[in-house]
Amino acid sequence: MRPRRRRAGAGVRPPAAGARPWQGRGRGPTAAGGRDAVALFVAALAVYFATCPDATPYDQYARLAEAVLHGTLSLPVRPPHLEMAEYQGRAYFTNPPGPALLLVPLVWLAQLRPVAAWLATFNDGWPLPLGHVQTALSLLLGAANVACARVALGRIPLTRPAANWGAVLFGFGSIHWYHATIGSVWYLAQIVHAAAMWLLMVELLGRARPVLLGAALALAFWCRLETAVAVPFVLVACPERWLHPMTDELVPRPRWRWLVAFAAPLVLVLVLNSAYNWVRFGVLGNAAYEVLIAKGRGDPLFPMGHLHWSYWERHVHVLFKALPIFLEEFPWVVPSVGGTAIWITTPAFVYALRAPWDRLTGACWLGIALFMGVLLMHGGTGMTQFGYRFALDFYPLLVILTLRGMDRPIRWWHAALIAVSVAVNAWGVFVLNILSIQRL
Repeated sequence: MRPRRRRAGAGVRPPAAGARPWQGRGRGPTAAGGRDAVALFVAALAVYFATCPDATPYDQYARLAEAVLHGTLSLPVRPPHLEMAEYQGRAYFTNPPGPALLLVPLVWLAQLRPVAAWLATFNDGWPLPLGHVQTALSLLLGAANVACARVALGRIPLTRPAANWGAVLFGFGSIHWYHATIGSVWYLAQIVHAAAMWLLMVELLGRARPVLLGAALALAFWCRLETAVAVPFVLVACPERWLHPMTDELVPRPRWRWLVAFAAPLVLVLVLNSAYNWVRFGVLGNAAYEVLIAKGRGDPLFPMGHLHWSYWERHVHVLFKALPIFLEEFPWVVPSVGGTAIWITTPAFVYALRAPWDRLTGACWLGIALFMGVLLMHGGTGMTQFGYRFALDFYPLLVILTLRGMDRPIRWWHAALIAVSVAVNAWGVFVLNILSIQRL
């Protein structure tokens, strides 16, 4: 009796959905993913607009955009409520200028005669409402970040429900919601940085074209200068892009063409940043913070200068130990504007610890560690804020880890934990934006 031929692959158990190793190439965009991203953008924009308290008075980026349109990089006099570096009779903007460059076309459009006339009517006859323009960019980019999160998560790949829940987690279950609705100079830098990081992830999980990867990192750098340390994250995440396959070599040969294309936007932004500082202060480094700290008797937040290792305890306290404030009257519990621990603001992040260990997971944890290595040395901890806003620098990486840790596939308890995170952030937005209760 002839034995039956065994079918290829029979008897071999397929790997669990949650154990899918990262192969270095993500899934391409799908029609369903595009529709989901558009729907999430519309929903996020509606929620962010509805919960936005008002236009920000801290409109330094919009003022810098207006100054650029008039051919200067400074103001003749510092408005009394704005944080600016005063040097040789001029008032200079301290933050990196990346978001201001995005505002230049919006401010130019707002200055056109018919638009300016309408805005003056809208603003009770006052001149161009720069704070409204800056806040509008924050709302639009904040909603776009949610859509980009959906696109990036769909390329890992994750299941469609997991990718959607991940976008909800980032857009509504994290402190991104609150900071996107404010639009101030400090928060807008975080929102534009998040946009650049999500664009980086979309490209990295897709075709990984080196010029676009470098351009995304360059934009993130000109929002938050510590992003320079994120270069190793990209290289670890996609070594097959910049290294030749090994044949008989002991050490793989680099693809120099890819590396040069990746480095070109980064070198360009470093040159532009040096030129920006040279024109303002006559030095190549970013002297604006030093000028600001040195003014008068100095800032007590920075007794050891702008960056020093001794500041780490402040950040660890805000990131892991800071608790809400309890009151004897409604609403009984309010977030401290000094900060609230990350396990309170987004408890779902605990699942990042369960992400399958592969190259993508290792690269994400490396990126988080590199960011934290710089953030822990900063003299300030980000207040005023909801949560620990500096962590927004690496939230895209943390969201990816979290959803990879959940998607086995995603279960009801995962969705419930994301819903709890959404409820916590809705509480924070309600107290800070709607009730306008700010306690330290």
